[in-house]
Amino acid sequence: MVIICLFGQRYKDGADREKEAEIGTMLLDKLRLMEGFVSYHMYTAYNGEVLGVIRFDTREALDAWRDDQLHRSIWHHAPSFYEYFWIQNSETYREYVWTPGGRIDEDLRERFLAEGAGVYNMVGDV
Repeated sequence: MVIICLFGQRYKDGADREKEAEIGTMLLDKLRLMEGFVSYHMYTAYNGEVLGVIRFDTREALDAWRDDQLHRSIWHHAPSFYEYFWIQNSETYREYVWTPGGRIDEDLRERFLAEGAGVYNMVGDV
């Protein structure tokens, strides 16, 4: 089982995206060092909404990230960058991979751990 933190955001017109990227890089560097961190991915839809996916080994690891001093210290910047920001936390209950040979039940933790972090563009709206 993996704990998943989904978050979405839409940038304000005129937001300082370079400053936001600097802060994001600093946070990601810290996140990668945290015990229980598995992976981070970010996707951008054509409509401009951004979807982030962070995976953790345990609820405690997610809580440690939520409570991290550096992470909390930058929250006050959010209103200058985003029209809105939402978060959903959940636990996986079923994992599998589909291949041309069919569905294979698989613990996906190692797959995402190997990928680490990435930024992707999605086709369509989120």
